[in-house]
This record gives sequence, structure tokens and C-alpha cells, in this order.
Amino acid sequence: MKKYVTLFLIFLSFYTFASVDVYEFETPEQEAQFRHLIDVLRCPTCQNQNLSGSNSLVSEDLKQIVYEKVKAGESDQEIVQFMKKRYGEFILFEPEVSKDNLILWTAPFLFLFIALTSFFIWYRKNKGELNE
Repeated sequence: MKKYVTLFLIFLSFYTFASVDVYEFETPEQEAQFRHLIDVLRCPTCQNQNLSGSNSLVSEDLKQIVYEKVKAGESDQEIVQFMKKRYGEFILFEPEVSKDNLILWTAPFLFLFIALTSFFIWYRKNKGELNE
């Protein structure tokens, strides 16, 4: 039994090492740009995971696209715009404020304002009852 557990752990360790991606860059700036981009871009299949933390097939393809674009000398903005055009704003972890998503940015503050206003109105109305 001990042999099987050891054998299983050896195979498991090979699988872990096999999933390491190796990307070769000409300059440290290209590598830093690549690392930054795969951290700010979201995996379309892994709801709340960035490309650097995902091992899905889609994220592997997207990492390869980002790698090729970085190697081609494209800027962060150009790569992000390409990804946004192709996958929509969902690809960004921090969506930009625009007229299309303005309600998403303002709704929490609006709800907070309504809740606080309602509380203060209720409090002023019941102030006498609370002191008794």
C-alpha cells in the first residue's frame, strides 16, 4: 500500500511541474508588461479569476495572445482594447466608467443615500418614543 501512495505522489508532482508556462522575453520590460496584463485581465470561463491564476484552456489561449502582442511591441492600451473588443468589458477586472455601466458605479451610493435618509427620517419621527 505504501508503494502505491508513493507512486501516486510522484505522478502528482510530475503533473504539477508539467503545468508551468515558460515565456521568453527580449527585455525585462516586456516581461513586466506581460505579467501586469495577465493580472488585470479576467478569464472568461473562470468567473472571478485573472489569467495568471487560471489554468483553463481559454486562459492559456489568451495568455498566448497577450504574449504574442507584447512581443510584437503593442502597448498595454492596444492589447486591452483588442481584448475588450473581442470579449467585451467582462474581460477587465476593473471596468471603465462609461454611460453603459454608469448605473453599476452609482447604484451602491444611491442605495446608501436612500438607506441613510430613511433611517434619519425614521429616527426623527420616533425620537420621542425611543427616549421614554
